[in-house]
Amino acid sequence: MKTIRFAVFGLFVVILGIALFGCATTDYRNAMTQKDQRIEQLTSDLDAKTKMANDADRRAKESLEAKELADRRAKEATERAKKEALFPPSTAKAGECYARVIVPTRYQTVTDRVLNRQASERVEIIPAKYEVVEEQVMVNQASRRLEEVPAEYGWVEENVLVEAARTEWKEGRGIIEKVDNTTGEIMCLVEVPARYQTVRRQVVVKPATTRVVEIPAVYQTVKVTKMVSPPQEKRIPIPEEYQTVTRTEQVSDGYLEWRRVLCETNMTPDMVSRIQSALMKAGHNPGNIDGVMGSQTHMAIKSYQKQKGLAEGDLTYETIESLGVSIK
Repeated sequence: MKTIRFAVFGLFVVILGIALFGCATTDYRNAMTQKDQRIEQLTSDLDAKTKMANDADRRAKESLEAKELADRRAKEATERAKKEALFPPSTAKAGECYARVIVPTRYQTVTDRVLNRQASERVEIIPAKYEVVEEQVMVNQASRRLEEVPAEYGWVEENVLVEAARTEWKEGRGIIEKVDNTTGEIMCLVEVPARYQTVRRQVVVKPATTRVVEIPAVYQTVKVTKMVSPPQEKRIPIPEEYQTVTRTEQVSDGYLEWRRVLCETNMTPDMVSRIQSALMKAGHNPGNIDGVMGSQTHMAIKSYQKQKGLAEGDLTYETIESLGVSIK
């Protein structure tokens, strides 16, 4: 019997061990699966970041190459301009005059729209609204009062015995008024009737009583202030505010350049007079309009060129066209 029990207990231990081993194996597999998924996710993130870094490097390299190319071209253009600046252009025709003039530094006005204030909101408190209305207010409540009703009286007349009937002796008169040796008096016993008097007296017609009087409630019209709408909070969005900023930035440096000019070879007194008139009209005094290119006329030309941003140094065709003077 003990052997059987021992065998059953051993079988139970084996089954329990297998079950525990199976559970442990399942947990281990789940953990390994989660770890593999995590490694895969990290690898994917690393690849994406590597690709972004490579793209940024490529763009930076391309930008650097473009800048180097632009610098190289600018340098070549400067060198070419310097070589060309030593002599007038080879395309000049006979009878044309050229002079080296100063082309001023060129600026341009740039308008930028900059953020002046971030978007926000304003909290506005709308106060409560009140109005004055009339209301009936009870001053005294309804009540009852016990009121005495006085008695009602009337008048009645009645005969009141003043003196009862009686008999009394009264002197009487006989046939013989006087008898010798006698008094002659006659006394008669007479009956005096009762005497009555009419008396008017007040009598109770209706006795005094009491009654209950209903006293109504007393109301009074008063003016009261009532709230029509409660206070409210209103949020008003304030959009972002931009400011227009104007700035001047340099577009190009000043430099020397050969430009076609009006010289003694192709200048006439009539042409000079027309130029002087145009300068006077533009607000630059050339002195007398005499057809002579004097120092004051030269100063007026230089002042006009500076104001208009034209090349300075001589009377260029560009200046003449700007003045609106016909060269022909």
